[in-house]
Amino acid sequence: MTARRGRYSAGEETRVLLIETAERLFAQRGYEAVTLAEIRAAAGQHNASVISYYFGSKANLLRAVFEHRLPVINAEREALIRELSATGAELTTREALWALVLPLVDSVRRGHHYAGLLDRLLEAEMLDGAFNSADPEVTTSGLTVNRVLHSALDRLPAELGHRRVRIVYASVMRTLAGFGRSGSYPEEAALADLIDAWDGLLNAPATGRMLRLGAGALPGDAR
Repeated sequence: MTARRGRYSAGEETRVLLIETAERLFAQRGYEAVTLAEIRAAAGQHNASVISYYFGSKANLLRAVFEHRLPVINAEREALIRELSATGAELTTREALWALVLPLVDSVRRGHHYAGLLDRLLEAEMLDGAFNSADPEVTTSGLTVNRVLHSALDRLPAELGHRRVRIVYASVMRTLAGFGRSGSYPEEAALADLIDAWDGLLNAPATGRMLRLGAGALPGDAR
């Protein structure tokens, strides 16, 4: 708390405390399961209207979490993308995955709960809506990564390509959230192995059966 006071006014300090408390609780238990009263209590705030005063609503508080984290993550990811594409060549899927993952790993290393929050929102099918509500200027790098991953799978039926990208995103978020919840983070060698696995999943050849299924259900799907 002392370090924060050097950066923020008293009001902004309270606002950031509420944002980071909400991020932690949403990451631990999910957005829908956490009440504003629980966030206020966990943040040590006794004024029942403090969250309404700063944010107005729970949805605005979630949006504030993204506004708090995304500028740094987007800047780090854009720097990586510039470095990886310095030759002018299109990013490979492996390079795009590094650009996706490294800023999130850095966030986990700093003790933030942002990756865990993304995991919970993806699980609840709320992540697209959350990103759509964020400032477009701080989502540009994520959109670049997304475009590269989908473009690389143009050889597959559209639904199959989308499914693979979705599975990779879910695995990335769940894996990094697991590290965060255990208070650890992947070292370079372990991270490189994970990137190889995710890249392999994206680029694995589709069997004739899967190509025939196209946009249909996966074998064994309960639908």
